Amino acid sequence: MTTRMKEDFEIPDKLKDIYRDMEVSPVGILKKYALNLIHSKIQKYEAETSVFEKKYGQTFEEFKRKIESMENEEHFAWEDDLNDWEFVFENLKYWRQKAKELQGE
Repeated sequence: MTTRMKEDFEIPDKLKDIYRDMEVSPVGILKKYALNLIHSKIQKYEAETSVFEKKYGQTFEEFKRKIESMENEEHFAWEDDLNDWEFVFENLKYWRQKAKELQGE
């Protein structure tokens, strides 16, 4: 599906010529730029995931089950980390899906 942007812009002829000579399109450039930004986000969230995995020696899912199974116990630091890790986990999943969608076009 293609959506037209509300802001139209003109590409100067000299720039159009360069794009044509390099056999790239402005849309292709925008797609590559978006993918670069997405991959940067993925790398950031992967690094944060790695920190949590090293700290607790387990995956997010394992840690979540551990926290949820605690009865009559409260470990506020762990619960705070769980919330932070869940944010990282969900964002990593989201941006990986967006990369997959964009690469599949």
